[in-house]
Amino acid sequence: MPARLTAALCALTAAVALAIAAAPASADTDGGDFVIEYGHFNKANRKAASILRRSGAMEAVAAEINARWALPADVPIYISDEIPVGPAFIPDLTLDDGTVVPDFIAVPGKFLTLELKEMRRQLKGVRGITPAEAMIAANEFVVAHEMGHALVHSLTLPVTGKEEDAVDGFAAYLLADNPKFGPFTAFSAAMFFDAIARLRGRLTAADFADEHSILEQRVYQFLCWIYGSDQRRFKSLVTTKLLPRARAVRCGDEWKQVTTSWGTLLAPHALAPAPPAAPPAPAPAPAPTR
Repeated sequence: MPARLTAALCALTAAVALAIAAAPASADTDGGDFVIEYGHFNKANRKAASILRRSGAMEAVAAEINARWALPADVPIYISDEIPVGPAFIPDLTLDDGTVVPDFIAVPGKFLTLELKEMRRQLKGVRGITPAEAMIAANEFVVAHEMGHALVHSLTLPVTGKEEDAVDGFAAYLLADNPKFGPFTAFSAAMFFDAIARLRGRLTAADFADEHSILEQRVYQFLCWIYGSDQRRFKSLVTTKLLPRARAVRCGDEWKQVTTSWGTLLAPHALAPAPPAAPPAPAPAPAPTR
């Protein structure tokens, strides 16, 4: 965990930490669940938070995982401005006063507002999809990514390579080919990361040293997984401005690899079989411009 993140978290009040720890225990017999907890939001972030909360999207993603795999203990997903960092999975945290905080995921309201703002820019003049819908879908993917971290930590799953890349794969595995969610989740995440890359500007040494792959790489990876999941349906993604043909030829195998790998890793913890592949659906919203 970056030092700045640890320092910020350790500065939180004991009341917030105890509020997380006091999240209602799961009534299921499998031991634990992801539990959605909405807190307080600053005025500037209330609109985006309200959109997300009314959608029920976070509860739907949590319910999908809870129905399919067994966790050893509850993992709260705390969506609030009371914790200013994130989105992030926070394990093994002890505050300065000695309070031990169980593992949790933090999603600050300012992140939701940023998502909504950038989706408005990306989708300006585009019909058929609203910025709110794109924000919700992107957040499904982002929070599923953090849930992937929680599964790796809680279930002691082996990871080769960068964990950040691996849990991007988990989010795609969980959502992109799932008829309850679909590829628009990964597509919206790609649009959002494309927007953030533009805001970032020139790459620095810190970007190259970061535990995450560079944003542009993640955008192309998400497009590759979408295309690989159904090459006929998403053939329009293969263009010089979106997914280069030289990469596209690998995407079918890459999609099989990520789904097989995650299916194998999670099989010992399964409560129910995976859902069937999604049926044909309308084409996704316009891709991020380059």
